[in-house]
Amino acid sequence: MKIRLFQSSDLPELRRITVEGFEGIAIDQNVENKLGVLGDHDWRWRKMRHVDEDCEMNPKGVFVAERDGVILGYISTRVDHESGKGRIPNLAVDVSARGCGLGRQLIEYALDYMQQEGMAFAMIETMENNPIGQHLYPSSGFVEVGRQIHYARKL
Repeated sequence: MKIRLFQSSDLPELRRITVEGFEGIAIDQNVENKLGVLGDHDWRWRKMRHVDEDCEMNPKGVFVAERDGVILGYISTRVDHESGKGRIPNLAVDVSARGCGLGRQLIEYALDYMQQEGMAFAMIETMENNPIGQHLYPSSGFVEVGRQIHYARKL
């Protein structure tokens, strides 16, 4: 298995892994569950757009894990050089590769990148209904610094 820099041809597979990986835990899915499908698109479309935005905003900070040409997962990052803050907006691992430590490897790879970019700290967030994130992130050295409640309303 190797971790490499994102290539634009990876995007369809990253979208697929994202939708699969965020099923049941995505904030937009929670909104949809409470309010119904809003606008012309469902939560899956909106979540895939997050990945598109990550790849557009910081393509040199999106890393893909693959084995024998098969994408197994990815992690995206954002860096703010003025504040010294690095952020991991998305991390997803294909169902076939879960439980093997790949998420942790991707996090470490992303943190190394952020450190090389001069970031002073890194942030990642998870939903209350995501037990994997609630276990993985603290075990990777992140500490909880706050909680947020999300509200939504139809317009």
